[in-house]
Amino acid sequence: MTTCWCGSTEFLPFSVEYAVCGACGTLVSLVGLTPEELTVSDDEADFYGKAYWLEHQSEDLRFPDIYKRARTDLTERNLHWLKALLKYRLPGSKVMELGCSHGSFVALLRHAGFEASGVEMSPWVVDFGKKTFNVPIYVGPVENLDIPEGSVDVIALMDVMEHLPDPVATLTHCLKLLKPDGVLLIQTPQFKREMKYTELLEANGAFLEQLKSDEHLFLFTAESATRLFRQIGAEHMQFEPAIFSRYDMFFAVSRVPLQTHAPQEVEAALMAVPNGRMTLALLDLRERELASESDRIARGEQIETLTRMVKESEADRAARGEQIETLSRIIKEVEADRAGRGEQIETLSRIIKEVEADRAGRGEQVETLSRIIKEVEADRARRNEQIYRLIARLATAEADRNAKTESVTALASSVDKLKAETAARDEEIHSLETDLRRLFGHRAFRLLAKIARWREAKKLETRIKQP
Repeated sequence: MTTCWCGSTEFLPFSVEYAVCGACGTLVSLVGLTPEELTVSDDEADFYGKAYWLEHQSEDLRFPDIYKRARTDLTERNLHWLKALLKYRLPGSKVMELGCSHGSFVALLRHAGFEASGVEMSPWVVDFGKKTFNVPIYVGPVENLDIPEGSVDVIALMDVMEHLPDPVATLTHCLKLLKPDGVLLIQTPQFKREMKYTELLEANGAFLEQLKSDEHLFLFTAESATRLFRQIGAEHMQFEPAIFSRYDMFFAVSRVPLQTHAPQEVEAALMAVPNGRMTLALLDLRERELASESDRIARGEQIETLTRMVKESEADRAARGEQIETLSRIIKEVEADRAGRGEQIETLSRIIKEVEADRAGRGEQVETLSRIIKEVEADRARRNEQIYRLIARLATAEADRNAKTESVTALASSVDKLKAETAARDEEIHSLETDLRRLFGHRAFRLLAKIARWREAKKLETRIKQP
């Protein structure tokens, strides 16, 4: 299981070959070589052997090989590192560089008056550095060297910290070799937690060069590096400008507060040693080169800015030409539209006059209709009153009719009774007629009958007239 230098095994995804430690934020290789694979027993076959400095550098990484670097590093990174080191330690101090490669920085330090030596893993590289610069270089790792504790002023690790399989153990050992106020001077790639692998690929980010998973085992953030050194007892850190600031960080570390020297002190110290004037001249040349480079970069930026401004001006001019053409077309369209609108206005004015005349006529009609409506309303009110009176009379007539209907019904019932009685009497009369005819003859019977019918009719008339 992959473990971060801080002991955590909790990781966040980054790429196929790297993951971000969830505890400290360090970018950790998932496929890095083991400590055994990183040692050099066979210079012809092992990873950090001779091939690493020749074919691997030029063919795999497309960097200059060790022969070219032995020359170019002197005038570039070595002078940058020397200037930073002089800020914290003056000539005469004992300095050891771990991972010194060809040894040019060790040679420059000795030239400046430091008691300097180097350490490398490959015997072939150690032999190359000794022959090329005539400086003391030892075969590492540093843990195997017989160096008294508390005997070294400065240990420099330039592009080494990221290669250490156990950075806590190695750096703790380095602190033991330093004097109590000793300084670690370190350059290492700087990972930033906001970095995303896909975004680096899309932008071809400079940090992609540092993703060498077989050798760059731990890529620290500024925060995780600070955490590591606090953990091992070196709480005082000072970050310096990195020569390759696009992807590196450069800092000094100590167990005690860092003391610095003013430029006047540095100049005086260098003037006091045999080759100090030559070293000052080299540093001055480097400053002028940097100033020239800064001026060149500034001019380049100005040229780029002016070029961009010219392009923007050209684009703006083209855009304005298009705008002018567009506006001209719009003006023509507006003129045509204005002419059309003039005709529309005349037509609308005529229509408005007609509408005004029609409105006046309609006003008279409205007045007439209003008067008629008032008359109708008054007539309707009168008719309503008449209707109310007729309804009242109708109600009275209905009540009277109902009463008369009841009277007629009663009279009809009385008539029916009278008819029944009349029929009964007719039968009696008929019977009497029969008897009279038999007793008195036909004439007497007829006379009696008339008398009887007359009496009955009078009685009936009297009863009908009664209410």
